[in-house]
Amino acid sequence: MSINRFAVALAILFLLPWLVLIGLGGYWLWLQGWIYQGIGILSANIALVYALLHWRSHRAKTLLVEHIEIEPNPNWPDKAQLAWQALKPLTERWQKETDLLTDSSKILKLSNEVLTLVARHFHAESKYPILEFPLPYLLKLITLICDDIQHEVLDKIPGSHAVRVGDLLRAKQAVATLNKLKSVFDVGNWLFNWSGAGLAKARSILIGKGLNTVTQEISQRFLSAYINKLGYYAIQLYSGQLSLDDMVPTDRLTTTSKENIATSEAHNQSIEPLRLLVLGQVSCGKSSLINALFGEIKSAEGFLPTTAEITPYLLEREGLQQAILLDSAGYGGLMHDQVPDALKKELAKVDIILMVCNAAQAARQVDTLQLNAIRHYFQAECPNQALPVIIAVITHIDRLRPVREWQPPYNIQQPDNAKADSIRQACIAIAQDLSLSLDCIVPVCLFPEKPVYNIEDGLIPLIHDHLNAAQRVRYLRCLRQQQAESYWQHWRKQALQAGQLIFRL
Repeated sequence: MSINRFAVALAILFLLPWLVLIGLGGYWLWLQGWIYQGIGILSANIALVYALLHWRSHRAKTLLVEHIEIEPNPNWPDKAQLAWQALKPLTERWQKETDLLTDSSKILKLSNEVLTLVARHFHAESKYPILEFPLPYLLKLITLICDDIQHEVLDKIPGSHAVRVGDLLRAKQAVATLNKLKSVFDVGNWLFNWSGAGLAKARSILIGKGLNTVTQEISQRFLSAYINKLGYYAIQLYSGQLSLDDMVPTDRLTTTSKENIATSEAHNQSIEPLRLLVLGQVSCGKSSLINALFGEIKSAEGFLPTTAEITPYLLEREGLQQAILLDSAGYGGLMHDQVPDALKKELAKVDIILMVCNAAQAARQVDTLQLNAIRHYFQAECPNQALPVIIAVITHIDRLRPVREWQPPYNIQQPDNAKADSIRQACIAIAQDLSLSLDCIVPVCLFPEKPVYNIEDGLIPLIHDHLNAAQRVRYLRCLRQQQAESYWQHWRKQALQAGQLIFRL
């Protein structure tokens, strides 16, 4: 679509009769002595229409263009979520800019601000945080952004496929030229036909306000979509979420899970399972919990740990068909003041930690130290991964006061007897000691001489409640391994190509 001189002349010829009629109408009103009443009615009409347009432009519902929603990736680590939230003030600050579509310097400045803001969240220690990425990832980032924006603009902005950027610039220049010509015409009109000029001016204001509303809305929608889309992929780039391979990280087994499944039993697994680590002090009930989850003897109970190795078990349950349960050696009995090496190596490979605590044991400082060490490990050494979901399993609740009473089930949300109140108080105390929410605490009874209590009705439903968070941890864990494998595969491929080139020479 192009605006040329012929189109401008055609528009003038079209508008001229209407302007003459408006002028004649105003002259007739003046002859009849109704000119002031007419101007008053027209002014009130303009004010009403303007007020409606102003009110409509501030409503959440769009006038012409559907809002382009861009949501953050639910699998992002916490630092990436903070970077996404920081984009909102930037978007609001740039909303007043209406000529981004035609001013290349402003769009470049905006792009630089978005990239810098995101880069500083992940590489604050770098002198040039915006440059902290490998070149191939930048090329892939550009491809993804262009592809996404193309689809968003085509689907959400009517007529966008037929309008060139040059058309917008030419339209802007044509409007400026018309405004100059119109100013000259208005001067003559005010001198010889002031009533008609007044009506024409009112109509001009009305049309101008309408066009401004439409233009502003389109510009704001595009600006918001551009910032969010650029910020989204910038977070992917600087947080290490971007992958050169078009593959979902959780769609294949990690090396660790392959080894665990081979150790446990031959199994036709193709998708990465959830990995649950059972953690706790010596004799706190870890082995009893594992046996209760499987419904059979898997782990010997009552033995002191002789090795720090992690023992994997393949767990199949409804909703958890692909899960690996990892049994760890108990800590605390030998005064472990730090996470053992074997356990530390396993932390970055698990999605859920079942922290087993003895309700009848008052000394929980070692549990607190262990959990704080895990939190510090993820903050300091694994910033691009997420802290596994932590669920505290409270055992030995049958030994709480009154000791001789055991008549489950117990409602710890609204205790109606002394035993239930003791269990609730123990859960609250452990939640405070471990800095966990009470919603992450589940009391169980695993005493051999009593029926297992609250595994099927308490622990399993609680794990299901946290599956979304655990899937996020699993995704980030698999992504890290896939990127590490891809990194070395590219090195090997490039070395092989270099060797072939040398051989040819």
